[in-house]
Amino acid sequence: MEPITKLIVGTWRLVHSVSIDSDGSKEYPFGDDAIGYITYSDTGIMTVQISRKARDEANALSHLKHDYLAYFGRYEIDTEKQVVRHFVEGQLFPGEHSEVLERKYRFEGDLMSLKPVDGTNREILWQRVRGEPAKNRFATTKRTA
Repeated sequence: MEPITKLIVGTWRLVHSVSIDSDGSKEYPFGDDAIGYITYSDTGIMTVQISRKARDEANALSHLKHDYLAYFGRYEIDTEKQVVRHFVEGQLFPGEHSEVLERKYRFEGDLMSLKPVDGTNREILWQRVRGEPAKNRFATTKRTA
C-alpha cells in the first residue's frame, strides 16, 4: 500500500456527510444528496466545499450557513495517530471553524473516510476522482477578422 502522504493527494468527491446519534439514527447536515469536493495537494495545501444539492436563493447569509461549507489552508498528516490536521487559513464564515481541525482517516479502495476528532459521531466519506481530463473543455476559439 502507498504511504498515506501519497495516497491522500488528489481530488475527492463527496459520497456522504452524516452524523449518527446514540440511538443509531442518521442526520445529513447538508441533505442526503449533498455534493462537494475536497482536494489535497502534494505541496501541503487543502480545500473543501460541501453544499446542499438543491438550494433556494439565499435571502440572508444566516440561511447559507446551513447550506454551504467551505474552507482552505495547509494540512499535515500524523501517521502515528492516523489523523490529518487541517490548518484553516480562510473560511466562508469567519469563526465557524476552529483554526485546527483533526480528522481520523481510513482508506478502503478508492474511498476515504474522515471522522472529526471532536467527540461527535460524524463521518465524511469521499471517493477519489479518476478519469481522463476533459478534452477541449476550456479550449479557446480563434477569432477571425
